[in-house]
Amino acid sequence: MSIPASALIIDDENHIRTYLKVLLKRLGVATTMDASNIDEARAQLAANKPELVTLDLNMPGGSGLDLLREIRAQDEDIYVVVMSADALTATIRAAFEAGADGFIRKDLPPPQMLEELRKILADEPPAGSPGAGGSAAG
Repeated sequence: MSIPASALIIDDENHIRTYLKVLLKRLGVATTMDASNIDEARAQLAANKPELVTLDLNMPGGSGLDLLREIRAQDEDIYVVVMSADALTATIRAAFEAGADGFIRKDLPPPQMLEELRKILADEPPAGSPGAGGSAAG
């Protein structure tokens, strides 16, 4: 995927939404929207068609994985990156099985988070994947 024109950041923590807006702007994303719960996310998805969604898994009003499945059932073209502090192998596997295009740990330092986002959007192998160097951050 090339740098998307628009992104929807779905996370219940305001500081994470603000942080991701800054990082996505640095990558060249022109329009960023946000939602702090599942209902807001559904409304934003219905009103707008973001090219990219960053999605937290543990959200008020429902599961991020359930919302990911809904997104996939409605629109295969939206690029979805799951972002979670829970980087257990089972969590990462569940995210990809539900249809995620990428996975990033939320607790990465800003330079590493920016690099991981850049790699995912450029369709480069994430760190920790077969053939890629680095940690299991991707």
